[in-house]
Amino acid sequence: MKNKRKGLNEPKKKLSISDLIANADKIKSKKSETRELYVQSLDATVTIVKPSRSIILDSYELSEGEGNNFLVYECVVEPNFKDKDLQTAYGATGYEVLDQILDSGEIDTLAKEIIEFAGYGSGHVSIVEAVKN
Repeated sequence: MKNKRKGLNEPKKKLSISDLIANADKIKSKKSETRELYVQSLDATVTIVKPSRSIILDSYELSEGEGNNFLVYECVVEPNFKDKDLQTAYGATGYEVLDQILDSGEIDTLAKEIIEFAGYGSGHVSIVEAVKN
């Protein structure tokens, strides 16, 4: 059975300091990448930004549901759920506004997508060759 992930069956190149230096701008720009995600109940897309490690770690310190709300609130940049007029219209403050706008399953699914986008998930790092002792 062949693995269908891009580049998994291609020969692997050892990463060097010169590669990292040559690609510094490209690598740094990936830290601010965005993605569009479709939300069925809204019949529209939202834009998420790749979360920093500190945002991910902060979300892990909260209870699961609260952590997911925190991730979505911090990482959805369009629409801006932090907008005070939006929060006033829904009668909610902070990330409580999410419960008024999104279905609970959508919040959890968006949070999972955000975590995956940050590199926490399968497929981002894999063993090339096991080291024998």
